[in-house]
Amino acid sequence: MPRFASWLGLSGLIIVLDQLTKFWVVSALRLGQSIELTSFLNLVFVYNPGAAFSFLSDAGGWQRWFFVVLAIAVSGWLTFL
Repeated sequence: MPRFASWLGLSGLIIVLDQLTKFWVVSALRLGQSIELTSFLNLVFVYNPGAAFSFLSDAGGWQRWFFVVLAIAVSGWLTFL
């Protein structure tokens, strides 16, 4: 159980850092604005209406709920492995 708690804590920390970064970008940058983090990495404020790489961004609306249900089902399945 301690190993599970460690992974759960790490997952929670990553989610919190992700949300804080998104909040900061929305409040500090204009849409389309970028910040050079390193010589090869820029942080750019854009909205992605689809999934990864705008996959299904121009589709109807059923995909969102399909992937929500799929994610919940897979998470439940992984919990019991």
